[in-house]
Amino acid sequence: MERLKFSENRRYFTHQDGTPFIWLADTDWTIAQRLKWDDAEYLMQKRKSQGFTVLQIVALDPEQDREMRNPAGEKALLNDDLNTPNEKYFQYLDWIIDKSAEYGFYVLLLPVWGELVVGHNWMGEFSKKIVTKENTFQYGKWIGNRYKDRTNIIWCLGGDRQPIHLGVDYKDVWRTMAEGIAKGVLKKNIKHNEKDPDWQKLLMTYHACHEAETGECSTMSYWTDDDTWISFIMIQSGHGLTPKNYELVQNDYNRKNPMPVFDGEPAYEQMPTTWPIGSDFHGGWMVRKRAYWSLFAGSFGHTYGHPSVCWMISEKEKDNFRRYSWFEALDQPGAWQMKILRDFLESRDLSQCIPAQDLLIEQNDKLQDVTDEHIQACIEKEGKFACLYFPSGGEETVDLSRLRIDHLQVWWFNPRDGQCYTQENVSTDKAISLDAIKREGELGVLKLITPTCGDEQDWVCVIENRNNQSKIPGKAKIYGELPVPPEIKKTFMW
Repeated sequence: MERLKFSENRRYFTHQDGTPFIWLADTDWTIAQRLKWDDAEYLMQKRKSQGFTVLQIVALDPEQDREMRNPAGEKALLNDDLNTPNEKYFQYLDWIIDKSAEYGFYVLLLPVWGELVVGHNWMGEFSKKIVTKENTFQYGKWIGNRYKDRTNIIWCLGGDRQPIHLGVDYKDVWRTMAEGIAKGVLKKNIKHNEKDPDWQKLLMTYHACHEAETGECSTMSYWTDDDTWISFIMIQSGHGLTPKNYELVQNDYNRKNPMPVFDGEPAYEQMPTTWPIGSDFHGGWMVRKRAYWSLFAGSFGHTYGHPSVCWMISEKEKDNFRRYSWFEALDQPGAWQMKILRDFLESRDLSQCIPAQDLLIEQNDKLQDVTDEHIQACIEKEGKFACLYFPSGGEETVDLSRLRIDHLQVWWFNPRDGQCYTQENVSTDKAISLDAIKREGELGVLKLITPTCGDEQDWVCVIENRNNQSKIPGKAKIYGELPVPPEIKKTFMW
């Protein structure tokens, strides 16, 4: 696999030849610790068939096993010492990364989970701080050198923690680790605050948590542009009902110093909507809303998650929180709707789009602020097409003055099933033809009414020129063949 790079406008990832890279990630945090090789390969086959392109993986994650063992029982660290990594453990991580490359996956790799730095988990329990300023450079150098030739790795520090946690500042721990990785990968001493162009070769970000008290949830919540080791931004819009990730993306998209931004941990499918855990869990609708909202607001890609998959939950571990095994969870509706999203992204190049809320006349006039009625719009930078996401259906009047359109063509794309529909809700291969539109002076406006409306009745509207002979939005594609599943082994529990 070739390494990725950033687009010239610093908004998206591209291949080396400049063609856009579609970032659609799955959170498989604990795969190297919890899944035996044949099950891990089956997961990759499944996610390949569902259109995913990136796997988010942690090298050292204590959340399911304090000892951090792989399926063979090999501890990650000898004597729990960061400076004595166990070769046998990391050989299996090598295999996971290499097998990912065989299936065409890039890996967003976290060298450590944040809990190992702050010594505190989300249940309020304290533990030894295994990663410190004194040992983090050597480990960063070691793991950077180990994977310097893996062209499918993108680096991510942090791990569900802000760099200031419970009032303690851990920034220097992470900065030192970044410098160690640079030394290991590039064989070069670079300081975290040096404006060295080689930092961009590492493609590195920071995975923050979503702070309930402040709402801060971005890579740049506690870092500044002086931290030049950070080259793109990850948002954790989190698992609550109220975060508006379109606003979170917009805040970072509009920074004076532009960097690619994405929602790297949105609400997971089947994650509880409230804490303590109640009876409501996020379904496919929340998954779709966070995805289309963020993409149309300017993010370069998106991440899907499921609690049973990120922690690789076994049959025996199922409870009122993780109600599915990892194997069952692979087929949740939201996961397959990410395949539909991939189909859409293949048909319309959003890397050429910019956010365009000014297209929406009625929404901009509304005083009320109902999240599930928020319509998000983007437009191709030369006005070739526009995309609007209606989370609950409804009506909107669109300003067409920024679109280069001679003969209007409107598509209604259903993100639930991947089909295109007319206003009469009839499946068709033809677009709605609206050559005659209302004109007010020189301003062309179009009244849109979705085929259906209400909870979970979300729609994507594509407006473009009928002469473009554009393909049907979201025409189904095949991304990988899925073989008959082998016997699925139990998740390893030590």
